[in-house]
Amino acid sequence: MYRKDLELNLANANLSNYFLLFGADEFQIELFGKEILSFYSSEDANLLSLYFDEYNYAQASSHLSEQSLFGGKNILYVKSDKKIPAKELKELISLCSKSQDNYFLFELYEADMKLVFDTQKAFGTNFARFFKPSNPDEAINLLAKSSAKIGLNITKNALYELYFTHNENLYLAASELTKLKSLNAHIEQDDVKRLVFGLGGINFDDFFNKFMALKDIKNDFFTYLEDPNFNEILLLNSLYKAFFRLFKIYSYIKINGRLNLEEAIGYQPPVNVANLLKANSLKLSLNAYLEIFKTLNLAELELKINTKMDKEIFVLSTILNLQHLISTANIK
Repeated sequence: MYRKDLELNLANANLSNYFLLFGADEFQIELFGKEILSFYSSEDANLLSLYFDEYNYAQASSHLSEQSLFGGKNILYVKSDKKIPAKELKELISLCSKSQDNYFLFELYEADMKLVFDTQKAFGTNFARFFKPSNPDEAINLLAKSSAKIGLNITKNALYELYFTHNENLYLAASELTKLKSLNAHIEQDDVKRLVFGLGGINFDDFFNKFMALKDIKNDFFTYLEDPNFNEILLLNSLYKAFFRLFKIYSYIKINGRLNLEEAIGYQPPVNVANLLKANSLKLSLNAYLEIFKTLNLAELELKINTKMDKEIFVLSTILNLQHLISTANIK
């Protein structure tokens, strides 16, 4: 089943006593794993949690085989990035099928459907597969759901700011919620701007807007380099994604003669962000977009095949060339 089906089943208290969560989004797996554990739990529940290399079949099966000392539920909770061997998995599920006092939740952090297929098949229909959010609105709704669960009072604009500060990484954005909750305050967009910093201390949207305004971005780039998590290809991919969003807006305007951002890019950003997106999208001509996408694709290819180059200087050169292209673009 998909997320919406799982949400409906949880709301209706209609969930099997053994369940599998997997897919391409760690945040959603964790978020709904907590919900399912809460659904399974009771005051007399006996919980055994095994994380990654802690998994041990003898310990897991013994936990479900033995009657709880308190006469309540036995809950087995396994988080792993590896499949449980088929024979072991079948037995653990069988122990739950035979007794409604046994519960088994398996969070499998593997997105490749080919590798997960046998595991999913063993759980029958008792599984949920998660995909990364298809648009920012979907991500913001998930952040809002998580915020509500911990009692964080935060505005939608603040959640957008948080999400884009972390370059649309839902997991990183969600990790900030608990920190913001500790302030015991109503959180607005300006609070996020003041208190939250993206990787490398630079918000990618701020970097990109400065880049589009043809301002000097060399110092910002070198600040990115200081981050131990910096990756040249990820930065190029972020630029490609930002330009593609502008291109969708540009195309919508050219085709329809008007702008509806929700139709063009799938969500309605705050007014100040919307105005800037529109202005930036119209700075470029169709030919300029074509050259930008070609440049970014060729740059990524070069990074992957040329292992002897100075990657940092190459990426900086590519970015500066893109700025020159934008400055000379023939706006149509």
